[in-house]
Amino acid sequence: MKKLITCLAAAMIVCAVTPAAASASGSSCPRGNSGFLLWDVTTEPYGTDNLVDAHGNADGWVCALPLKVVLDENGNPFQLYNFIDNRVADK
Repeated sequence: MKKLITCLAAAMIVCAVTPAAASASGSSCPRGNSGFLLWDVTTEPYGTDNLVDAHGNADGWVCALPLKVVLDENGNPFQLYNFIDNRVADK
């Protein structure tokens, strides 16, 4: 359980230190080869995506960038993501 909490805390820290495009206007993820994917915030087991959306446009979607895979307390792989709100400049 400690590893899962550590992973979730790490994901929250990554989100907190990544201002990215959360304050821009628009309604999609960064274009090009950014690696961000449109993400439904109801996807389990993540909770940080909900926090990012709540502080953004609260439309039920965010952008997720896969970072790395870590192991949970049972040795199962767990993907870490950087979440930003899906409001980006349309440029």
